[in-house]
Amino acid sequence: MPTNLAAMLRTCLLLLLCIAGSRQLSITEFAVPSAVEAGRNAELQCHTESERVEYVKWWWTPLYVPLDDRDKIQLYQRMPGQPAELLVKNVEIKENDTIVLLNLKSTDSGIYECEVSVAGATEEARKHQDLIVFSNGTDLQLNVSKIEDGPDEDEDEDVLVLCEAHDVTPQPELSIFVNGEEVANVTQYVSGGEHGLYDVYVNATLSDDDAEDAEIRCELFFENRNISHPPYEEKIIYTTGAARSTTEAPEETTLSEMASELQNNGVDGLRACLWILNIAAIVQLYSYSVLNS
Repeated sequence: MPTNLAAMLRTCLLLLLCIAGSRQLSITEFAVPSAVEAGRNAELQCHTESERVEYVKWWWTPLYVPLDDRDKIQLYQRMPGQPAELLVKNVEIKENDTIVLLNLKSTDSGIYECEVSVAGATEEARKHQDLIVFSNGTDLQLNVSKIEDGPDEDEDEDVLVLCEAHDVTPQPELSIFVNGEEVANVTQYVSGGEHGLYDVYVNATLSDDDAEDAEIRCELFFENRNISHPPYEEKIIYTTGAARSTTEAPEETTLSEMASELQNNGVDGLRACLWILNIAAIVQLYSYSVLNS
């Protein structure tokens, strides 16, 4: 092969490589948070340095829908010569094809994907990331009470620990601790799942000796290690004979307790007590007369 021809072929090959390299497409900046607390916003970034962009699109594949219905939903697009366009609600546009998801809910969990096409490129560039919305729901409810003695070595009554949480996302786990040590023998039940919201219940039976004057704690956590949050927990210091609850109703007040409190308030309280006693005496005399009439 003549030297000049070989040189020309090498030059053409280098030119082709340069042209191919100039048409390679890449997304240079991409950021989607892996976990966001419900009610907060999430910023999604996608950027390419190419000046020949044909379009940029954001897509979302929802997590909590049946597999047969799990299609990609377009959120955003920017076409040449046209303003950027949103195709769904609760989303804002920022510069450089960045969008912000507003007031996130459990149903916003899913896969978020950016797609970029450049003139002359053989195919589009895509990047995606899972985003999980998390919430501890309506907070934990912890109840501790005595029950009849079960099949154990002593004859003392046992202590039942109940803990529950509602409308939690994603599916959580509950653990019970006594003085900082996790109780291994627990029963857990999970229900729900529609729209990514779960109700979870856990219970454990303790001996009275183990529960006496102990700190009993219930903690909620998620198996997804990308979820970072402050501790979701409730605590109770249990005393034998006293049922305890983080949601217990106000105790009823007896007539004698009312009178005692009124007496402690001075003369007005004493007068009120005498008035109560007089009314009680009148009611008793009336009842006696009715029974003997």
